Amino acid sequence: MKIGILGSSFNPPHEGHVKISKVAKDIFALDQIWWLITKKNPFKDKDIYLDFIERENKIKSIIDQEVIKLKYFEDETESNYLIDNLLYIKNNFKNNHYIFLMGSDSFMEIDKWKDYKNIFKQIHIAVFNRDSNSNQINNCNAGIEYSNFKIENPGESFFDNELPGWTFISDFNVNISSSDIRK
Repeated sequence: MKIGILGSSFNPPHEGHVKISKVAKDIFALDQIWWLITKKNPFKDKDIYLDFIERENKIKSIIDQEVIKLKYFEDETESNYLIDNLLYIKNNFKNNHYIFLMGSDSFMEIDKWKDYKNIFKQIHIAVFNRDSNSNQINNCNAGIEYSNFKIENPGESFFDNELPGWTFISDFNVNISSSDIRK
């Protein structure tokens, strides 16, 4: 199966998460999208979080559970870092092909993530526009470092490319944010 992984605290989940999932499913011919929920983003203050069960329930109320699956592996990995959970997924669900789905705002900071170079070695990455432009994406630290691995015309054959491999979906521009919703 081809699976897109959208990692987030979903604090709260919103239509932007759904839209990224639907667009990714169409572009990459995905069989499923896994919403990989974290109890706490390592870069955010723990006091801003809605109750975890409340976030899970809100997710279940807005997703098409045939296509989008809520996943949580932090108890098994004892980590809220993407790389640890990604390695767990790849070791325990080996017969799948994966792509990590993320907003451009997160991509511009991915070089601050734990073992981010290993993330690029482990999974294809699709970056969805969130008020960014190609110059910003290409000129951020990861964009520069991985410029030779950028794939310009993604599609279902994106998975045929060797790792590392990433793409920028520039014609996507949904700017709903969980932070704005909480305010």
